[in-house]
Amino acid sequence: MAVAASLPDLNAIGVFVKIVELGSFRGAARALGLPKSTVSAKLSQLETQVGVRLIERTTRSLRLTDAGEAYRRQAAAALDTLEEASRQLEGMRAEPRGRLRVTASLEGGQFLLGPVLAEYARRHPAVQLEVELTDRHLDIVKEGFDVALRAGPLPDSTLVARRLAPPGALGVYASAAYLRGHPPLRRPEQLADRECLVMTSHSRPRHWLFRVKRKLVSVEVPVRAAANSFVLLAEMAAAGLGVARLPDYIARAPPRKDELRAVLVRFAPEPIDWHAVYPSSRNLSAKVRLFVDLLEQQFRR
Repeated sequence: MAVAASLPDLNAIGVFVKIVELGSFRGAARALGLPKSTVSAKLSQLETQVGVRLIERTTRSLRLTDAGEAYRRQAAAALDTLEEASRQLEGMRAEPRGRLRVTASLEGGQFLLGPVLAEYARRHPAVQLEVELTDRHLDIVKEGFDVALRAGPLPDSTLVARRLAPPGALGVYASAAYLRGHPPLRRPEQLADRECLVMTSHSRPRHWLFRVKRKLVSVEVPVRAAANSFVLLAEMAAAGLGVARLPDYIARAPPRKDELRAVLVRFAPEPIDWHAVYPSSRNLSAKVRLFVDLLEQQFRR
């Protein structure tokens, strides 16, 4: 019987893939909980075993060789398969446990995550939830988050995104008192004669999109007041200061649901897409998968 050639060490392969994923020996060492010298030694060991240079490194940069790129693709796919098999076995015998780090925007998280977190904590008491709400766009891989809740178009990336049912579109709202004191708003262009409250964090805060005859039309609005918070804009609209464009889930939340009236409803654009984003299927542990599943169920409701 022929004797199979010795296979490279799986740990060394995992170290190589992590170096490429994070772009540095230091980042791989931190992620793997190993000394930087061990990471370097593991890469050298792997290159000796496969007989080719995988990464060209200088004091300032790393670059994959052609052989390294080909090997990375195959190695990452093989590790994915092995880790998925391990996860399935783990899921059969163990309750999810450990720390689950979740991030979302400040207001999106405040209005949408509460019921999900409460139900998840009830179902999986061995999981410690850690939530960070911020409007800073986090690098969830480098900053160690398991799941991010994000709204709007997603940039191309290696992250995996699961689309969630939209919780509501951006609608136009004003208080009943404000609407009584002005002519009826029947078409978007009439906003040119109204006091508008705009969201400054949008790329074009003074330009509001509407769907007119199946086409998106941008309407420039005058600014009565501006803020980087939908909650503040909703409060100002409820106080009669002007017309605001707000997410439905904020405009319809107590106590504003009894104070604000939707206008120009038939011109509303399509709802904004929401996604649960996580680093990769290779990192989708049971605790993450169950959280994303619950998030999808709650959004659908």
